[in-house]
Amino acid sequence: MTRNRATLALATAATSALVLLPAGAANAKVVKGLQDQEMTVNKPELASAFFTDAKAAKVGMLRFNTRWDGKSSSPDGGQVAQIRAAIEQGVGNGIKTAVVSPNISGDESFNPRGKKKGPTAASKISSSAYKTYIQTLAVSLKGTGATIYYAPVNEPNWYRHIPKRGGAALYRKLHNIAYTEIKKVDPKAKILFGELLPYDRELSRNYPNGQSVDAGKFTRDVLGLTSSWKAKGSTKTYTVKADGVSLHTYDFKADPRKKRKDRDDWTQANLGYAKSDLKKAAKTKRLSSSAAGRIYLTEFAYKTTGKDKVSTSKASSYLKRAWAIAEKQKVRSFVWYQLRDPQAADEQWKSGLKSSTGGSRKTWTTFRGLK
Repeated sequence: MTRNRATLALATAATSALVLLPAGAANAKVVKGLQDQEMTVNKPELASAFFTDAKAAKVGMLRFNTRWDGKSSSPDGGQVAQIRAAIEQGVGNGIKTAVVSPNISGDESFNPRGKKKGPTAASKISSSAYKTYIQTLAVSLKGTGATIYYAPVNEPNWYRHIPKRGGAALYRKLHNIAYTEIKKVDPKAKILFGELLPYDRELSRNYPNGQSVDAGKFTRDVLGLTSSWKAKGSTKTYTVKADGVSLHTYDFKADPRKKRKDRDDWTQANLGYAKSDLKKAAKTKRLSSSAAGRIYLTEFAYKTTGKDKVSTSKASSYLKRAWAIAEKQKVRSFVWYQLRDPQAADEQWKSGLKSSTGGSRKTWTTFRGLK
């Protein structure tokens, strides 16, 4: 979710005795996921409690972010080792699917304030370093007993992760590198296009060039498509190889049934638009129809603090509605971000189904009962 990742404890996701159907199964059910990296990776002493709750909720998917500064050719070995341990612990609890997405920890220089254009994406992010980074990551996570879904970059349409200038082209390059290199290491792994945040932030005096771009527009820019989803330029240049599409469809305080007027805003309410437009993209052959038809929701939540907070009662009702939409649109997964609120008092992002000490909330009761 869009936030300052430099101050955010990376989070992760979780598990169940639920067995996933093959990726191509037409009657696949929506699989619940949890992401709470504080509990499973940063503070492994909390992992047992995490997996106990995940099993009670019949969760079927883990999700993890790895750190990357855009230049290093090696992932953080300690962090990756903890992620592997968590995946294996999930497998031991019957959870055999995990999503892993590198998170580029860009600083303010990636998207500086003011009227200047800002840096090019290629000046901040090394594709050659990424090739080695993603190879190493795939080798490190192979053989856990789980099927790993890799999303090559977390929220690439946020300019603090990939700068605006040349961002779509660089993402396309990184994605295709990941597809090629990961498949060499682990042919059974799946590669997801996207991990897209749903909508752009409004222009402001401080950021007249914006801070992010709509999911729909970014997809068109990556695939070389016009505003009407028609191909332009060389298909060879703009094609991406993928096994599915990953979206973050949160809309914070909004009722998930309330559609946004801009159909490029791929929120939960606008999932129908997203599906329709991805089918249009598939007609150009720049994204396969099989990938376009397999949509995974890998981040969703309602915040428990701050200006975007909604009451627990309302969040519970909204969660039921969001799940119903996920079922109606036949997406493959629905991952909630944070099982518990982080323990740090100054943490800016809190969206736990439970309190920081494990106290139950109405949203937890609702989530546990989703089928």
